[in-house]
Amino acid sequence: MLSMRLKLAALDDFATLRRLFDDPSLSGWGGLGRPSDALIRAKYLGTRLSEVECFIVLVEEEAVGIVQMHSEGGGSAGIDLILSSAARGQGTGRLVVDAIIAPARERGIDRLTVDPDVKNEHGIRFWRAVGFELRSTTGEEVGREPYLLMCREVE
Repeated sequence: MLSMRLKLAALDDFATLRRLFDDPSLSGWGGLGRPSDALIRAKYLGTRLSEVECFIVLVEEEAVGIVQMHSEGGGSAGIDLILSSAARGQGTGRLVVDAIIAPARERGIDRLTVDPDVKNEHGIRFWRAVGFELRSTTGEEVGREPYLLMCREVE
């Protein structure tokens, strides 16, 4: 069984996040190419928006991905997840989704949402497999490919 845990990103995690974003399998995540150091510090180390939390995914204490949780108000939070290619297909994503439930509950969140692109068939299958259900399809947003809005209740 994999040893996986989430570590809330802190200012001293910059080097870890830089290494993750330099991994080609994370290229383009979040609409970014290779993010600048300043953007990593602002967007992923909590200095930009207090309602967005970034967790580093550790497997056997090695950083293999990132999961963000951002409050949407009304007891709802969106999550974004990216894993390095080496961590995919081994059950890590399922462990991450299970692990994000505790901090969500602590923050009074009762519903999680995700928004995979319509063309991301693998991602859509994954989110369905971990309990997310389709709520709507959006195709009218400027600067974004059409995507699905999927939700899961926090047990």
